[in-house]
Amino acid sequence: TSHNMDTAPKCQNNENEVPEDKVKPDPLDPKNIANSILRLEELKKATLANTKHQHDSGEVLEQALSILRHTESIISSIRRASVGMVSEDIEAQTMISSVEDTPKAVKEWLAATFTKQIFGRRQTVEPPKFRSIVQAVRASMYVDKITRKTSQAPVDVSPAARMLQEDLNNWDIDVFKYDSLTSSKPFRGLFGEVLQRYGLVKRFKINLHHLENYCALVENGYNLHGNPYHNAIHGADVLITTHNLISSTGFAAWMTDIEILALLFSAMIHDVEHTGTTNNFHICTSSPLTIMYNDRSVLENHHISSAYRYLDQPEANPFEKLSKDDFREMRGIAVEAVLGTDMSAHFTQIKNMQNALFNPSTTKKDIAAFFSVNRNTAMTLILHCADISHPTKTWDLHKKWTDNLMEEFFCQGDKETALGLPNSPLCNRAETLVPESQVGFIDFIIVPSMNLLGDMFDALLLVQNEEATAAGNKPSNYKKVDRPWDNRLAENRKRWKELVTPKDETPAVNGRIKEEEAESVQEESKSPSRPSSQRNSGTEPPRPNSKSQRHSPSEPTRSLNGGPKLGSNGATPTNNEQSVSVEATP
Repeated sequence: TSHNMDTAPKCQNNENEVPEDKVKPDPLDPKNIANSILRLEELKKATLANTKHQHDSGEVLEQALSILRHTESIISSIRRASVGMVSEDIEAQTMISSVEDTPKAVKEWLAATFTKQIFGRRQTVEPPKFRSIVQAVRASMYVDKITRKTSQAPVDVSPAARMLQEDLNNWDIDVFKYDSLTSSKPFRGLFGEVLQRYGLVKRFKINLHHLENYCALVENGYNLHGNPYHNAIHGADVLITTHNLISSTGFAAWMTDIEILALLFSAMIHDVEHTGTTNNFHICTSSPLTIMYNDRSVLENHHISSAYRYLDQPEANPFEKLSKDDFREMRGIAVEAVLGTDMSAHFTQIKNMQNALFNPSTTKKDIAAFFSVNRNTAMTLILHCADISHPTKTWDLHKKWTDNLMEEFFCQGDKETALGLPNSPLCNRAETLVPESQVGFIDFIIVPSMNLLGDMFDALLLVQNEEATAAGNKPSNYKKVDRPWDNRLAENRKRWKELVTPKDETPAVNGRIKEEEAESVQEESKSPSRPSSQRNSGTEPPRPNSKSQRHSPSEPTRSLNGGPKLGSNGATPTNNEQSVSVEATP
């Protein structure tokens, strides 16, 4: 036994091993495909040289060659696209890590959240595997939906909540107050009201009783884990924001009825049954959800799966009267849109849209063709931006969302500590710097995303206007869409910069800014007796010649075609303070 134990590891002729010269080649390797084509061509020539059965054999080989050549082109395209996706993430990570005056923890959080990087794991540059290469091409007509009238809400709610519902077009609607007035049951009245505004209840024969039952299931799913941030209030906020984005910009006029229904449905359910932890946490702990979804968009897959499981409950399918084609199209849009809320795909998503709109060789005809084919891409960007839009609301709302989100992060950090895992970025209660993280979030993520979204709306409206003119129809009075988020972003970024802890001071307890400190800063900023130079941080006068003194946030800079001057990766690429301002200068 001792002899066998010593010699077994050294055995070179294990009968279970496959000799290297007999290992099967990778059939998808481009070199192997090319060699197979050459062998088939030689076999075809040899077959045609024989008179017997040469016609039939030649046709078979010709078909095989055609299929193989087509396969080769597809594999090459996929590999090129895969490498491109990886290079975009690497480019984004390099840009984030190179920016000065941003704390290391903030850089780690940006890289871990908005790229494919897995915190705490060794990184490889292996191209990601595609879930699917199928892109559905849908044809549709422009339909006028702007003049749709509001109908009676299908579910009775309190007068105060009803008043809020009638103010759904207000960008700064207080969804926290609305949730309180509905006893934490926001969707039962809200979703039906939104659908009524587009005439979708009548159009698709939606059963209002089943709709209410389904919304109750969604509300319970959101509140399953008691999350401070990812709860039903967040879902309602994203639904309202999505409605505002497509209605106030005229985008809804470009959409079909089933597309509007699918996008609003996706907004409502996009985070249902969220666990209050990140995808990275699930992957590092090998949670059951990670095993189920193979480490790919773990939570996003769970959200969409849960939402469709609810439809199987008794009397809880409001979409049962949809045709099979409509239901299939709605599901396809919803799956793609919800999976698109995976933050790790952020930079790829932004760059793809940016390249489509602002490539130097792109013409208006190309933009029109892009929108007609990539309809889902445009809708996915809308939902993604609505999902991360809280910095575009008033300071009071944004501050409350931030506090809730940080508490959820800290709860995850507590779990990681209990499990003996390193804390994920921004999850350490004792070290996290909230103001710095929010400045980085606004500069790197929100400003480029919202600027690009506004440019997408502008480009589509311009194309529609010119198509109407070319068709001999009277064009509408074209004007760029209103961007209520611009001023809010500049204001909120300024408030966070005022709360940033100077480098030579000890950070606030738990890295959080106490509410009374924020109120103190607000009062001091309103005081005419105190010089403006002493309102920088609320704690001490600013240091001379500091970068925060030299820069004053203003309205985001626009390019000649109405778009923002953005870097190639959808964020500002230079290495100074001004490069990450709300101006988003190149």
